[in-house]
Amino acid sequence: MIKTMNAFLKPLLVAGFALLALVGCSQDNIPTAGTEYTVITTPITDAPDVVEVFSLACGGCRSIESVLPELEAQANVKIAKVHVTFNESAQRAAYIYYAAATQNNGKPSAAMMQDLFAYIQDGGEGATAEQKKTEIQTLFSKYQQLSPIDLSQAQYDAIYQQMLAAETFVEKSNVASVPAFVVKGKYLVNSAAHKTVEDMAATISYLNGLQE
Repeated sequence: MIKTMNAFLKPLLVAGFALLALVGCSQDNIPTAGTEYTVITTPITDAPDVVEVFSLACGGCRSIESVLPELEAQANVKIAKVHVTFNESAQRAAYIYYAAATQNNGKPSAAMMQDLFAYIQDGGEGATAEQKKTEIQTLFSKYQQLSPIDLSQAQYDAIYQQMLAAETFVEKSNVASVPAFVVKGKYLVNSAAHKTVEDMAATISYLNGLQE
């Protein structure tokens, strides 16, 4: 089951979050293993420097999406994305996400991400299969893309491989709940231990700067 990290997410929902007086990690407050992060037992080779593990079905992930640009700027990193495939519902959402990602150079636009979250989380209950089909086709058409149900076999195969890779990444990184951040394939950030975007950025920046 996907779990949101309430201890980390609640501050993100407070109005004017970006204007709060932020206190990050200093030389006297270096992130420590077992508190701000854990060390992944078997490092993941060839992983991007920073990866957000998320799900379109996760309310917390939807909230974090709006502060990712600030997090990237403060940590001076580019954050890649991996969608979980914990269960059948997550797999369906992952397929929709990767259908968008494969047509957007690997990363949908911020606007499209918000629409994808809305499609998964706000879809009217009781909608017929035909109505859901029309809705997803309309969403993708808005961004001049083929919908997940209109892709070619080659595109489907490519998405399937991405989902397999995502499953492997999540298993190796020991991610049990989302949103989560993995740094250099070696460190799993403990989101609940961070109160602000600046705190999180400081930990990510510190871990990303550690020598091999």
